[in-house]
Amino acid sequence: MKKILLVMLIGTLFMYGCAKKSAGIMVVGEWAAFTDDSNGGDSTIELVEIEKDGMTAYRLTGIVTEEFVYGYTGWEIDPDVDTLEALKTAKGISFKVLGDGQDYIIKYRISDVQDHAHHEYRFETKAGEELTIEVPINFFHQPAWGADIGALGQRNMQNVTSISWQTHESWRPGPYDITLWDVKVMQE
Repeated sequence: MKKILLVMLIGTLFMYGCAKKSAGIMVVGEWAAFTDDSNGGDSTIELVEIEKDGMTAYRLTGIVTEEFVYGYTGWEIDPDVDTLEALKTAKGISFKVLGDGQDYIIKYRISDVQDHAHHEYRFETKAGEELTIEVPINFFHQPAWGADIGALGQRNMQNVTSISWQTHESWRPGPYDITLWDVKVMQE
């Protein structure tokens, strides 16, 4: 009997921990797409609102150019006031993704960065498979080519402006197809 109670207690604590881990503050704001056109590229992107799991999701499709060696496309959330405040003290970011088997990056954008070398995290997708991506703040790092402003922390997180996603350099050029939803700021 004691063994059964112990197993039930451990199971309950595990389920509580998983539920608590998945809780977070829903990211609210305006979504916008961008491309490499200001850098001489001609990559394309289409951002379409759809529904996944009973909530708004964003499907992004397009082609990364062959004409510009560092071609890219991306999409950004311009957060509302509450989301922006939550981003200043975030412990991480989570989101669901339906991908195409390619790699992408999520960027934590802060005003201290003047050369586009924002703190980023590369994640993989699996073609046709829904994944939940959870990225602790300390997993975001600046790319080596930029001016180093240090790791994300209380000092520079106060200057957050947005979060964004971008096609990743490792697979250019070519088509892409990714859907994102359930974007949350993790506070624990």
